[in-house]
Amino acid sequence: MADGIASNNDIAVRKRKTHRKSRLGCGNCKIRSVKCDESKPTCRRCQASGFTCSYSGTGPTLQLSRSSVFRLSLAPTQAIPASTSIHGLCREAHLQPGLRIPIVLPLQGRLGEYALRPEDHAALSRFYGRTASSLGTPTMRDGYFKAVHNLVAEHAFLIHILLAITLLHDTHLSQDPLPPSHSQSLAFHWYHSTAILKHFLALPSPATTLSSTHRDALWVCASILGATSFASIRTQDPLAAWPLADPNPAVDLDWLKMGYGKKVVWDIANPSRPESVFHNILHNTPMQQHIDRSAPISPGVFSPFFYSFFGLSTPTSSSDTNPYHRACVILSILWPNTINEDNAILFLTFITHIDPTYRSLLEEKDPRALLLLLFWHCLVVPLENWWLRRRCVVEAKAICMYLDKYCADDEGIIKMLEMPKEVLANSC
Repeated sequence: MADGIASNNDIAVRKRKTHRKSRLGCGNCKIRSVKCDESKPTCRRCQASGFTCSYSGTGPTLQLSRSSVFRLSLAPTQAIPASTSIHGLCREAHLQPGLRIPIVLPLQGRLGEYALRPEDHAALSRFYGRTASSLGTPTMRDGYFKAVHNLVAEHAFLIHILLAITLLHDTHLSQDPLPPSHSQSLAFHWYHSTAILKHFLALPSPATTLSSTHRDALWVCASILGATSFASIRTQDPLAAWPLADPNPAVDLDWLKMGYGKKVVWDIANPSRPESVFHNILHNTPMQQHIDRSAPISPGVFSPFFYSFFGLSTPTSSSDTNPYHRACVILSILWPNTINEDNAILFLTFITHIDPTYRSLLEEKDPRALLLLLFWHCLVVPLENWWLRRRCVVEAKAICMYLDKYCADDEGIIKMLEMPKEVLANSC
């Protein structure tokens, strides 16, 4: 009898645990592996997250809803001629008053709205009329930002990062301190561009579930965030800059993290794929070449002392045994070249290919790791580029002062500082 009762209880428990599965849920809920309430025309989860809800197997997945995020029309009423430069886009643009763009709410997984103000529209005009022409190389600039222009119309969250880098550019150009509201707007748009990028990257299998243009938009966001992070330096006084001063984790070493983050986004977005809007641009532009960082370093590129100082002349030197080897490989490729607008993207391989071991050494202020970064800064300093040069000059001087102060008894390091000091003296 007891056995029978136990058996009936077991059956009752099992019945209480069963629940109706959502077999006819929307495509977004299926991709995210969550239960859909199957509400029509929009399920509750999609409505809360701001996605376009579709029950069709062929409908778009994980796309922002146009009912909650309005379309930006920066494009002229007619198609943009191939000869139109980015400088002309702004003059022909028609901005929608009160345009709303997505923001990330404190509630997990939810997107809200932000209505653009007149000053935001003015900043967008400055982006297309001024800041855009300071990014990228001359050969790829027009094509790249025409593609960006069209992506913004479909993926309005990109407006955040366009505003952020424009406001940062304003700060660099201004001779006088800007009002606190300017810094607040910069922080706001920077935060939401980063948060929305993370929001989409955290979705299950973004490389296969997001549309082609959505993946292109993620790459635009990540690439401009990289420039924004490198351009943002809190001081122009080397004595108050990293590594002399204690780092401000939110600013000083953020570009290190972005270098790795851009590589992750590149792998997901793969803007070189045939269907990407950037495929032809990248195919026809000399980009960052593939670098075998484990390869031996060619002799004669550096001075004999450089090879011995970094342990590159020993037969056993490799990326597995020498933590400086990979950084030296990239430097050896850059060393014979003089930086200019056309090849600047090649020089960025140093900061985009930083491996975890070398990154840790930089964060620990290892003297030899700092020296290699100092050499790279000195290679970039001759280029008059607002988002690159300022950090390179300030940090290069700060690294020199740091090594002078804490490594004065190391004759090798003092000898290695001779060239960087000469470059910095001539750059002022």
